[in-house]
Amino acid sequence: MTNPFRFRILDRYLASEVLRPFLATCALFVLLFGGYSSADLLADAVAGELPMDIVGQLIGLKILIALEVLLPIALYLSVVLGLGRLYNDAEMTAMAACGYSEGRVAGAVLRVASVIAVIVACLSLLIRPWAYRQSYVLRNQAEARFDIDRLEPGQFHGSESGGYVIFAEAIDRRQERLESVFFNHPKGDDKLQTIYARSLTHRLAHDGRSVLEFRDGYAYDLDLVGQGDAVLRFQTFTLVLAGVPEPVGYKSKAASLGQLWRSPNPKDVAELQWRLLRPVSALLLALAAVPLSRTAPRQGRYAKTIGAILLFALYYNLAGVAKTWVKEGVVGPVPGAWWPDLLLFVLVCAWYAPAALAWWRSQRFSIQERADG
Repeated sequence: MTNPFRFRILDRYLASEVLRPFLATCALFVLLFGGYSSADLLADAVAGELPMDIVGQLIGLKILIALEVLLPIALYLSVVLGLGRLYNDAEMTAMAACGYSEGRVAGAVLRVASVIAVIVACLSLLIRPWAYRQSYVLRNQAEARFDIDRLEPGQFHGSESGGYVIFAEAIDRRQERLESVFFNHPKGDDKLQTIYARSLTHRLAHDGRSVLEFRDGYAYDLDLVGQGDAVLRFQTFTLVLAGVPEPVGYKSKAASLGQLWRSPNPKDVAELQWRLLRPVSALLLALAAVPLSRTAPRQGRYAKTIGAILLFALYYNLAGVAKTWVKEGVVGPVPGAWWPDLLLFVLVCAWYAPAALAWWRSQRFSIQERADG
């Protein structure tokens, strides 16, 4: 009788051969993605669109969001590379001679993939909406914050979160002073205040709110319901901007799982299906990588890598297209964004079908032998 525990050493060996390149690949992907995100966000900071003090936080949040995709592709490539080395060194041939079939190889890989899939599920279902929510809040606070370094002379700058529009003909950045300033902001529900001043300086109050000090100008209080306007001529006029920006509002990417589940909105349906499919994709890609890693002894361990990368690129692009179609209402919740994963599942089943059929025949033959004996 076959001892079900005799292959545990080989299971652990295969797991280590997959996990070593997996950790290295994850570190490489995080560095590459972090570098790309840094360049993108630092460009916004240099252009004055983001303050430098939140760039690091946004980079960290973007990496957290990307991990739900980076981990499955890292696992996929690690299985191809790790098992490809074993095939190239004829270790898989030796394992097969000992009775360690490809089905057992897939089982060992599936156990590793299941752990990674649980991590991906946590990232996709819990960390992703939290990270998006935090990034929206940070960007909202940054936009609401009054920052002279973000302004350019001769250009209008509007803050949707802060609710104001400002224009300055010249900027003295050394003294942090604006010259010939136009400033417009709402004053209550039915009034609009427009200020023109020869100069404007800025400071922070003790509670963190921005204090604007206008000098030598006019303040126009415009009544939007037509009950009367007012004009004020001033030498010094102080305005304290609201310290709390406007709420971010509802965003599909930051919504909870319960909110998405109850919503019929196509954007919410697309977001929900995307989150649910990330751990599924981790399992399917790991299983697909096992037959893709098969190489002849002299073929080279990287012989199948390019084909594996092309397959992943095709799958990931189809997944993106499927999500976009659902979000734009081109297709409904069914087939929704599931069909690329269904295609991958059919492909995996086709690859494993000959091995499954051979195993079934061997089991049937074994049963028949025992019955005849």
